[in-house]
Amino acid sequence: MRPLVPVCWGVLRRHVPGAVVGTSAGLTVAAFYDWSDDATGLFMVGVTLVLLGSLAATSTVAAALRIRGRSGPA
Repeated sequence: MRPLVPVCWGVLRRHVPGAVVGTSAGLTVAAFYDWSDDATGLFMVGVTLVLLGSLAATSTVAAALRIRGRSGPA
């Protein structure tokens, strides 16, 4: 839940690409650094899944916030 805070902050300040790409890149680099000592080499599969999953999640949250922002307060 905490990685979504910078996404929400960035989207509300109209920095959508930076919020989405920056958060996803940070999570991916952290996963790569933490898992890179795996002897089997399969850590890259996990890192790729972290990249794809974080891009999907942050993009969805950013899109939802942008749509909500356009429609005005409820």
